[in-house]
Amino acid sequence: MSTNRRRSIRLYVPALVIALALLYLALLDVQSSTAEMMPTEMTFESTQSAGPKDITVASYVLVERFSSYLPNDVQPAVSVEGNRLVVSLPSNAEPSIVVAEASRVGRVELVDGGNEFLPLNRVVETGSRAIPDQDVYQAVLTSADFEVAEAKLKDGDHPVIDFVLSPAGNARLAAHTTGLHGYYLCLVVDNRVVNCPILRTPLTDRRGTIELTGDATLDDAQTLAMLLRSGPLPVRLRLTSD
Repeated sequence: MSTNRRRSIRLYVPALVIALALLYLALLDVQSSTAEMMPTEMTFESTQSAGPKDITVASYVLVERFSSYLPNDVQPAVSVEGNRLVVSLPSNAEPSIVVAEASRVGRVELVDGGNEFLPLNRVVETGSRAIPDQDVYQAVLTSADFEVAEAKLKDGDHPVIDFVLSPAGNARLAAHTTGLHGYYLCLVVDNRVVNCPILRTPLTDRRGTIELTGDATLDDAQTLAMLLRSGPLPVRLRLTSD
């Protein structure tokens, strides 16, 4: 074999190795890009006996919640597969948001605290009527009584929720508050007190404003307004896979 041929072989082999290495890296990059484009899929199931109707209602509730504060480009796709709820996320979505919303029922009640300021985070029992000797507080309104709920800042820095009640909710509140003035109507989420505003004035045209108290923020008001609009999950969900 001539010297020139041996040189060409020595040059050819390294060049081939380099070309194969570059091709391998390119394939890895394509696979990585493809993986990044694939959505994350999470499956939830009910922690209690539930039928397809319950899971379907749960899907509607979650879609309403996600659309309230997630941009359009990171909206999860929610589908029902039998007795399971499947959520597919775009690559730029935050899975923890989905888990947080699917993990809480989100039942909002306006509870009559009377002249008592119920401490924040206190767990209370609620019912259709008060039973003082059993520490049961009356739930005057629920999210089903709200037709509109919008959070905003009043006077620049005070979080409030502007609302419109349904005719039935308005009648119930009017009957309950007749002759009352300046008493606490506490916001309770899943039996936990989150705020205790004071009802000061009657409503006009079923419209009113909930002025949050204490250290409440606009984010707190937005979360409450979102839960009032979406209503509660009909069943409690748990993550089964991701």
